[in-house]
Amino acid sequence: MSEAIRQAFGRRVRMLRKERSLSLRQFALSIGTDKTFLSNIENGRQSPTLDTIERIASGLDVTMSFLLSGVEGENSPEQPCDKTPECD
Repeated sequence: MSEAIRQAFGRRVRMLRKERSLSLRQFALSIGTDKTFLSNIENGRQSPTLDTIERIASGLDVTMSFLLSGVEGENSPEQPCDKTPECD
């Protein structure tokens, strides 16, 4: 995972957590992870596993796809079309 994607994902997690008025400590406890680990994710210093992403999404009461939506496109350049039917 690139640094830009890690940072975008972390910002998204922090925004959603704060919208729910959850402290870092409260949220970490609720999803069964360490506060420092969660802080590192939110600050883009650590890449979460798919299992952790699933727990974060569940703890925020959103789907994984909602949690990840817009994260890649936020800082990545346009990808060229590979001539798949979706590109037409």
